[in-house]
Amino acid sequence: MAHLEHVMLTKAVPLTVITGYLGAGKTTLINRMLRQASAPFAVIVNDLGALPVDAALISAEAASTLTLTNGCACCQLQSDLSAQLTQLRQAGFGAVVLEASGVAKATNLVSITSQADGYQLAKIITLVDATAVPRLMEDRYLTGVVVEQIKAGDSVYQTKAGPEITPSLLALRADARFLSSEGQLPVDIDPYHLIERSASAKTVAVTPQFQHRVVYPKTSLQPESLKVFIDRSPAVQRVKGWLVVESGTYLIQATRDRFVAQPAAGNHGAGLQFIWQGTEALDFSSITQE
Repeated sequence: MAHLEHVMLTKAVPLTVITGYLGAGKTTLINRMLRQASAPFAVIVNDLGALPVDAALISAEAASTLTLTNGCACCQLQSDLSAQLTQLRQAGFGAVVLEASGVAKATNLVSITSQADGYQLAKIITLVDATAVPRLMEDRYLTGVVVEQIKAGDSVYQTKAGPEITPSLLALRADARFLSSEGQLPVDIDPYHLIERSASAKTVAVTPQFQHRVVYPKTSLQPESLKVFIDRSPAVQRVKGWLVVESGTYLIQATRDRFVAQPAAGNHGAGLQFIWQGTEALDFSSITQE
């Protein structure tokens, strides 16, 4: 278990990485951090697909929000991440939070962020959706990436159920804690708080393959029909974005375990980001305008 302690800030900027599988609640946590922050901090959002949905949902209270899209910061976008960190350091931000892609390889992120010029890796916070982790632990293609994220975390928090820690998570991290959806955040989540980090995880995992695509549904499609399409497509792991139909606009947040269609105000445009597992193409013809 990592030992937590406050340390005096040096000239190096503390960099916090928030990781966790698709739909674990990373964007929700960042918005809570922004509301409770004692000092401004910058946010970098790494969305796997081309549609920057999570960045659009980050509170306007962020002094600066930058996006990395169409790839993972842990592999394809390393140079882009380096450039953004340089930009934020030159702008004088006192702390930076990186929201990693839900399929990011955690050990790669530890290595990259530990060596970022002018930064100190403050901590890795891993979020785990308790409603999804039993299923993920039984999926031989996904277990590796999820286990690696859990083991790499300096702090591991269970979301979306609790406060009793699910046995699937407890077996991997006896120090996992429940993150309440209300109240003050734990002190170790603060972007200026540094953790005395344990040795990096040495887990070697087979990384599953994922594909992503922005889909523009036909205007006659209703949320209920979209849910049916997702339920019948077991490879689909995450769907997020805006469904614009004849009856209005919906913010869609879906995983294999949850489907939420929330009426959305404002003009976000149309588009749903699909992320699915495997190398096979998906047939979207039944829900799109194509």
